[in-house]
Amino acid sequence: MNKIKMKNLLYIILLLPLVSFTQYVDMWHFSVPYNETNIYEATEKEWFAKVMSKAAKEGIIRGWGMSRRVGKEESNVSYITWISFGDINSRKEVYNSIGKYFNQTSKQLYTPKLSEIGREKWGSYVVGNSNLYFDEFLSAPKGTKIKYSVHNLAMSDNPKNFSTQQKVIWLPFFKKLLKSKSTTQKSWGVARRINPRGKKHNWNVMTVDGYESIDDIFQSINSAIPGISKLNLEPISQSFPDGWYEQIIWENIIMVNGNGEIIE
Repeated sequence: MNKIKMKNLLYIILLLPLVSFTQYVDMWHFSVPYNETNIYEATEKEWFAKVMSKAAKEGIIRGWGMSRRVGKEESNVSYITWISFGDINSRKEVYNSIGKYFNQTSKQLYTPKLSEIGREKWGSYVVGNSNLYFDEFLSAPKGTKIKYSVHNLAMSDNPKNFSTQQKVIWLPFFKKLLKSKSTTQKSWGVARRINPRGKKHNWNVMTVDGYESIDDIFQSINSAIPGISKLNLEPISQSFPDGWYEQIIWENIIMVNGNGEIIE
């Protein structure tokens, strides 16, 4: 696969018409005090987004995004950011070369004072990070804007088998639902967490469902899925016998696609 094709594979949530692919993703988890969310979001929008845009335009990364958790779980606001890579070598290249983009972007900030405060506080907001491998990701149809994502987290004794069963059973079924316009869901992916691992962390596999609106999510939850009764879901259920550990709705605040375009 040539560099141009690799560069355009990811718009993890937007633009490509039902393209399916694998990828590595690094995800950071943040907890931000309510009275500092403007500082944190300004840092991501005015600094990180521009850095990642430059990196994507030069084919260094496949995409980047920042999302805010929907609903109150604790006194702070939860956020995640992610960077998508091609393979392990691409990931190494990113961390070896991305520093220059940070230096270039620092001189082009619209709100430098606020962003500078955020950069100083950024490390204090970080509560963890995960390295993920997406065994499959089916992007949304062309022209579809995914504003919300649902992360379904679970613990599996055999993460590879979990991904395999999802790909063999659920993926073809989901494609049929999309083709017949029988679902409000627009994209889907399955991933394994490759670091950190262990039962201490409560989950090591996940699926990601993409939607255009919060109403679409609620409609999907409260509606029967056409044809699902004919599907043998037992192999999927056996791959994570304790069920979903947690299902989280994220609002996608800002993204960078594979072409380096910034989308809010």
